[in-house]
Amino acid sequence: MKQALKKTLLLVFRILISLGLIGWILLKVDRRELADSLRSIDLRYLAAAFMAYLIVNALCTWRWQILLAARGIKAGYWRLFRYFLNGLFFGNFLPTTVGGDLARAYLVIDDCNKKSEALASVLVDRFIGLFGVIVTGIIGLILVAKTGEELSLLKVMVIVIAAALLFVILFLNKSLVKKFHWMLKLPLIEKAEHHLIDFYHSLYAYRTHKKEVFWAFVQSLMVQLFVVFTAYFIALSLNITISIIPFFLYMPVIGAVSMIPLSVNGWGLQEGAFIVFFGRAGLSHSQALSLGFVYHLVAVGISLLGGLLWLIYGSRKKQKKTCA
Repeated sequence: MKQALKKTLLLVFRILISLGLIGWILLKVDRRELADSLRSIDLRYLAAAFMAYLIVNALCTWRWQILLAARGIKAGYWRLFRYFLNGLFFGNFLPTTVGGDLARAYLVIDDCNKKSEALASVLVDRFIGLFGVIVTGIIGLILVAKTGEELSLLKVMVIVIAAALLFVILFLNKSLVKKFHWMLKLPLIEKAEHHLIDFYHSLYAYRTHKKEVFWAFVQSLMVQLFVVFTAYFIALSLNITISIIPFFLYMPVIGAVSMIPLSVNGWGLQEGAFIVFFGRAGLSHSQALSLGFVYHLVAVGISLLGGLLWLIYGSRKKQKKTCA
């Protein structure tokens, strides 16, 4: 009962944060300019943005399929694409993006009956995707760095990526990890000891699949390229004159900001981030807000396809498969 109340209060708090941020942003922009920008949207470029974002999710599915196949989970691409869009739908309409990750992990369990492998594939997929975001951000910084402030940010991002690599190296050192085995005997954790050990071994197994992990990383870079295309097409649809180069820097950062679990699915946070960062590229507050708002709507629109597929296929009994 207390846990349910806590979750409800947290959800209400996030809703209030989103509404507060959106209200505050609207007070700071020229609402007439914003309305004019949205009314004059070019549907041809908007359709191109929808297609680019659909390709983003198609590439993410391919990356996930590569990681699953490395562990002997031979799920078909179309099935995984449905799972991924289902997860995207739940991620957009549940309080956190983690809900989407858990949803697709739960769905793929039906294809292999191994919960630890399913969870590990999603976690590794998420981590490699984040790694691609950071690398794309570094490339963007190199392209646009002109001031000492941007060069300082570049140094910070390089440090972050080095720290992430160090963490992975240490995490994959079984001798080191065994020294922390005592933590599994702590209250509450002890009951899940077997599952946590099984989960760790599933993660550790990817250490022997360097080729698959490398290609998954290449897919992550392709994903970020089409994220940039999506946002750039939206800018064109809004008649915003801007170079594509700043998008390589700002879109990865905005993506990271929108994942901070303070608001509901990034609403308010993401739009504020568009204003802050694209303001540095010369856009007015109204232009940056319209760009962020339409980008968010495109993402939600694609996720609705996942909801439709869930209505069509989600309730059907799936044929069980056995993992190799």
